[in-house]
Amino acid sequence: MLGPLDVRRDGEVLRIPGGKTAEVLVRLALDAGTVVRTDRLVEELWADDAVNTRRNTLQSKVAKLRRALGEPSVVLSRDDGYLLDIEASDIDVHAVLSDATAASRLLDEGDDRGAATLAASALARFGADLIPSTTGEWVASHRARLESTHATLLEVGLTARVRLGETTDVIG
Repeated sequence: MLGPLDVRRDGEVLRIPGGKTAEVLVRLALDAGTVVRTDRLVEELWADDAVNTRRNTLQSKVAKLRRALGEPSVVLSRDDGYLLDIEASDIDVHAVLSDATAASRLLDEGDDRGAATLAASALARFGADLIPSTTGEWVASHRARLESTHATLLEVGLTARVRLGETTDVIG
């Protein structure tokens, strides 16, 4: 989700239908492993049209998503909501957030080489657009968090490289 939506299963790229079906996947992926209530999904994804959107509209998008994933049990119905049943670390957004925390910790502990390497690796995952397959206002806070994480990774990486004396391409 740090660039175009790209879903892989057993190394194979899956074709996920666009529009609201893709948005349902993105929304569930941002809270992977956690139940997202049905009413919240409808409110966030359909926004102004939420009052006119029926639950079966969301259900049909989830059914489409399950077919596209080829594994219906990945999207579970739970407690008046849905849950994407995958490890958060398998999602680029969550991996980058975790890497940013780890890189900052490495820098604080004086492991400049480890911090620089991890920051560079995490930064390489970022595409031009953050969470591009979504258009709703609900995604703004998630994009802002990722932009902040990107800035943190840049700062950690540059600080570590300066400490290592690798300033040739850091300072112009």
